[in-house]
Amino acid sequence: MLSLGCVPYANAIPLVAWFEFLAERSPVALRYEVPSRLPKLIDSGEVAAALVSSVDALRTPGRRMVADVCIGSYGPVKSVRLLSKVPLNQIRTLAWDASSLTSNRLAIILLEELHGVRPQTVECAPNLQAMLTQADACILIGDIGMFADSEGLVEMDLGEGWRQLTGLPFVWAAWIGDQGLTPELALLLSTAATWGASGKEPNDDPLQRSMARRWFQAAEDLFAQQRLWMLDFAAERCNWDRDSLRDYYENVIIFELTPQLLQGFETYREKLLQHGFTDCVHFPARVSGQACDDSAIASLLSAVAVP
Repeated sequence: MLSLGCVPYANAIPLVAWFEFLAERSPVALRYEVPSRLPKLIDSGEVAAALVSSVDALRTPGRRMVADVCIGSYGPVKSVRLLSKVPLNQIRTLAWDASSLTSNRLAIILLEELHGVRPQTVECAPNLQAMLTQADACILIGDIGMFADSEGLVEMDLGEGWRQLTGLPFVWAAWIGDQGLTPELALLLSTAATWGASGKEPNDDPLQRSMARRWFQAAEDLFAQQRLWMLDFAAERCNWDRDSLRDYYENVIIFELTPQLLQGFETYREKLLQHGFTDCVHFPARVSGQACDDSAIASLLSAVAVP
């Protein structure tokens, strides 16, 4: 059985809920880790792919990514926030959570380009009060970032900051792998994302839409319950209420790697290099389930079918 690595945050659940729903019938096993630990699982071969922070895909040669799936946002993302005791243009020290290089580096870019400062940084455990005793400001991500109390603090939503700077959406994470990320696995991951994300259609590429339609028509009966089940699973796993989760999934997070999101990803790479992050010189090859033929689809259906 293939293994996948995934972040343990609410924003990832629609991408893996189908596999959780299938339980013992799932064609993959899931392993949950914080973002910084996932690249090592790819390198060691312990997972075939992982939902990895954008920076890893840019730092590591030979990476592949699923062509049409991501965790992205256009404007406020709500769960990646900079909180500061001082005005943003007076930040001299910044505490960041070592579990997310993407957010940390994005914060440096935004502070320098939007507010004219480049603070010194210190790594801390993700605890708001502890971080702000060591620095003027801090970065919090994931569910902790979502619900951190910002009363009395200056706040910058990093997704909104990126939109202000570039006018583009931002890719926070994507399914990344090496040779183990095959078109067949890409098809599974694309399918899980499409149905987990409230049944949204794939993008407008006619070839992809043709491939996806054949798969969805064949598999529709397998997913009827899953779309209703996903919110209950997410609410229990993350301790959010259903209405907040529904709004977050339908109106905040983008799960389809559209051409505009891909442009945002490429622009982020350019900005990283401009700001001295010279390790981000690679761009991952994109792997699509379009390469799967009908026999591959039939095999995948057989693997998840009810006995």
